[in-house]
Amino acid sequence: METKFDRNESLNCSWVLVDAAKEIIKGSTLPSEAIHTLMKYVADSLKLAALRIHQPASRRLSTQITHEILMSKLPRRLNQVIAFPESVMKNIDTSVEREYLIYDSESEENPVSGQVDEGYVTIFLKDIDEGEFQGFLEMVFEGTKRYPSERDVSVLMALKELIFEQVLQYEKKRRAGTGASEDEVLDYLSGLHRYETFVKTIDDAIPELVDENHGIVILCTDINHFKLVNENFGYRKGDELLLVAGQLASEVPGIIDACRFYSDNFIMAIRSENPNEEKIRERVESVNQHNAITLQKVVSDSQIRFNSGVYVVRDPKMDAASAISYANTARKQAKVFKGMHCVVFTDKMIEELRRSEELNNELPSAIKNHNLVVYYQPKISCDNERVIGAEALIRWRREDGSFVYPDEFIPEFESNGNIIQLDYYVYDEVFQYLRRQLDSGAYVVPISINVSRRHLENENILFYIDHLLNKYDVPPEFIEFELTESIYIENIEPAMSFITRCNHRGIKVSMDDFGSGYSSLNLISSIPIDVLKIDGVFMHRGKTLADNDKIVLNNVIRMAKELNMVVLCEGVETREQVDFLKDAGCDVIQGFYFGKPMPEKDFSGFVKEYS
Repeated sequence: METKFDRNESLNCSWVLVDAAKEIIKGSTLPSEAIHTLMKYVADSLKLAALRIHQPASRRLSTQITHEILMSKLPRRLNQVIAFPESVMKNIDTSVEREYLIYDSESEENPVSGQVDEGYVTIFLKDIDEGEFQGFLEMVFEGTKRYPSERDVSVLMALKELIFEQVLQYEKKRRAGTGASEDEVLDYLSGLHRYETFVKTIDDAIPELVDENHGIVILCTDINHFKLVNENFGYRKGDELLLVAGQLASEVPGIIDACRFYSDNFIMAIRSENPNEEKIRERVESVNQHNAITLQKVVSDSQIRFNSGVYVVRDPKMDAASAISYANTARKQAKVFKGMHCVVFTDKMIEELRRSEELNNELPSAIKNHNLVVYYQPKISCDNERVIGAEALIRWRREDGSFVYPDEFIPEFESNGNIIQLDYYVYDEVFQYLRRQLDSGAYVVPISINVSRRHLENENILFYIDHLLNKYDVPPEFIEFELTESIYIENIEPAMSFITRCNHRGIKVSMDDFGSGYSSLNLISSIPIDVLKIDGVFMHRGKTLADNDKIVLNNVIRMAKELNMVVLCEGVETREQVDFLKDAGCDVIQGFYFGKPMPEKDFSGFVKEYS
């Protein structure tokens, strides 16, 4: 791609930047420290929106983002796999002179379209070492007119080489394992040991410290809604919070060792004499309360809460990895509660783990044999009580005719990422159904499909939907995406990007389960959703609607209508509820009063009858 230097606003890069970067390396004792410090220095000096390191991924024509510094509220893309066009990747070898690529969202010719941040100029600086492609240094510049001059490029390439030199040095030491120094096993964000070192320490400690009177408490803790801290206060403040949290973890009385597992997840191993479940729970919650008060000083305008899971090692033959897995399972249980909660692992959870493993093992064959069946729940217009759409829901019907209920497998697949595989199966089934209806000349209504928060970690979902739109030639107006209220709150930036891309394709987006949790009216006013789905919780508090519920519903419906949203109310089961919602101005109703979720054949008959 030819760079148009005549429209540049030169970056005015100076070789002083390179000299200062070299001094940073000299002053750093560890490659990991040097990488982080160097990247922050470069990002700050060049006033970047983001700085990312891509390294080759196992997938063909792809890279993975292995390091990232964000200086503005761009979505975090760490660990994301990026698929580059073959026209770009095929030229990556030592014989190619072009050492950089420039993406400009205003240009008609973009070499990596769809893989970068819209509204920015992004420069990909290629790195080659001994004839092998090592990756890209991705520099994201604010605005859409900041191009480098030829002189700037030489400075940027020198900075890239310095950074990649540290990356390769770090990777070499990390792969060497025991060859790393004691300091090298530290996590630079928290100051704690890395996970691998922590596990080894606990494996060594268990046979020495565990006996009939002594145990080791394995505590897994995360900071509730940590993403909101990053989004509201910036990633620098989030990093500061993690550092303080690491210091607090290392100061817990009786601590053997602690580590930052990933993101805001910490693991601690604590000595315990005559461990008693109730006393342990009280002790953990007391520690959480103390730590919350301390962390509150870092982000005074945010409420700090924890989710904690505990496993008590009482067997000297127990291995650390298993104990951590059990404690982490308990932590996931704690996340369903509000406030500061601690859950201690029980034998019942072992059965749940076994059940989870069984479901994960069965999923591939269930998809292959079409044991997973899409059901459709009708959406009814309040104006004429005719069907105007449906929501696609999954049902798991085993070979013996028994059913596995969604609340058994959906949360499990959400947690381990298998939900993406499951969703793709559902999407394909829905598109096939729509194509059959269109071919038969039947009356066709839009189908809404659910989107997991997992899909917002990368943009593959929209590439897959584009594939289905082309494969089955289904008009986009027959597709609607549903994201739950909590997804918007916890993933605001990627959610906004997702909505924008859907709008470009003519696909509507709704907010599902509004009112089920911690609704934010400010959020509603700032997100350009098409449909607001009010959670059925208001309908399920009694046979008749309470006066307070009526007041809330009336005001929410009026607010949404003034924001030009279509309003749908879920969980409608009585005629009284239908009549109230009509009078309140609700547009669409979904619930058992008109129809339960039903198989494709039954739904097609329902559409004929109610259209």
